[in-house]
Amino acid sequence: MFGRPSGNNDHGTPKRPPAAEVARIQGGGLAQLVVTSLSPMTFFLFLNDQAVPQIDVESLSISIEAPDEGGQEGAIARATLTRYVKTVSSSRSEQSTELFPCMVQIVALERRISLTCVEVDSLDGLWISLGLKPDGSSAEVSGAKSLQILLTSEILTAKLTWMDGETEDLLPELALA
Repeated sequence: MFGRPSGNNDHGTPKRPPAAEVARIQGGGLAQLVVTSLSPMTFFLFLNDQAVPQIDVESLSISIEAPDEGGQEGAIARATLTRYVKTVSSSRSEQSTELFPCMVQIVALERRISLTCVEVDSLDGLWISLGLKPDGSSAEVSGAKSLQILLTSEILTAKLTWMDGETEDLLPELALA
């Protein structure tokens, strides 16, 4: 047997919901970005299970900042997708969508950045993990001051700033290019 046991074997427990319903993506859901080439910039973006064509993406911007005082007031936790959409007149206009609350996963340059944010502009329920170990786990980030990620048709940057003020490039090959 695998998985966590329910811990209750009596027959008075409520009926278990169907696994297919439990597996459903709910709420803002899941945003996945996979960058396969930097020159030319080639990426695949999915919102839940829907592909967003690269030609329609103007930018994906993620900004997470802890307030200076250490409290929650003034915290920033935003993930914004700006894309081109057709209007009724057949022209294209920009439309911005806030992605949080959701999970964002980014894979680029043999690196993985995963963010879970349950509430816009709140650090409560915000988790950042980096990498992917052979056992499937990742390294949780703690002690960070900010995370800034930007993707456009020509730019991909990801910078993590620690509470001591040191800033690191999460995609260091880009800094060398």
